[in-house]
Amino acid sequence: MQQEVAPIGIVVAMQSELQHLLDRVTSVRDERHGPWLDQFVLAGDVPLIALRCGIGMVNAAAGTEHLISHYAPRAILNFGCVGAHRRDILPGDVIIGSGAVNHGAMHILANGEKFFPGLEYQFAGEEVALTELNTDPALLQATIAAAEGWTPDPWPQGLNLRPDIEQRPPRTHVGRVGSADIWTQQHERIDTLHGRHNTLCEDMEAAASAHVCARHNTPFLTVKDVSNNEYHVVSALADQGEVLPAAEVGRRSAALILRTIERMSGSRLGTVG
Repeated sequence: MQQEVAPIGIVVAMQSELQHLLDRVTSVRDERHGPWLDQFVLAGDVPLIALRCGIGMVNAAAGTEHLISHYAPRAILNFGCVGAHRRDILPGDVIIGSGAVNHGAMHILANGEKFFPGLEYQFAGEEVALTELNTDPALLQATIAAAEGWTPDPWPQGLNLRPDIEQRPPRTHVGRVGSADIWTQQHERIDTLHGRHNTLCEDMEAAASAHVCARHNTPFLTVKDVSNNEYHVVSALADQGEVLPAAEVGRRSAALILRTIERMSGSRLGTVG
């Protein structure tokens, strides 16, 4: 009996990010399920189901659960924009996520100190959250291979960069993505997060999707492109349209995700039948 290859699920926070993928694939059909618009597309011969989940950890978890429970995808891929956790990582750089960390899962003690529980956040024997989650090794290696010989598109001159910062071609990094419903701007706090978790960047979705995937034993990958570095330019959060320019955010990570998907064409990862 011929085996049918399950689709790959794509979970992305914002339409502006997702559009960079949708513009490069073939639309098949759309299905509406409650709040979710499931967009069935083909990347070459690889079937995908693309979903804009909305910004934030709850939205990402809910959207990921929806795709897994309805379609049993062979993997969930997440991409989009992030803020850098190191001074040398500049807008336009791409982060291949070796893992995701829910850095908002913590205790704030009576004396004001912050206590991060570590790998598993539990209380009275009950799991609250998986706080540190690794990317699927096969997907990680496929993405690293897909990035070889590839250079992300140039970042617009001066956008979210001070004039005294030398513009350079975007680079690709491999490391951990921090996630929480928090946009961190204080330099000391960013240093603390990087020091504690060895994170390269932060978003508001990846760790939530990774947690749901872990519960279902579904392979997960996140790839991000850097839109801002608060060490160099403090984002004006009241004007997010300028901070997150639609023409740029997610464009480079979408391109690398599609290169990875090309390598999955014909793969037996998660085949069913």
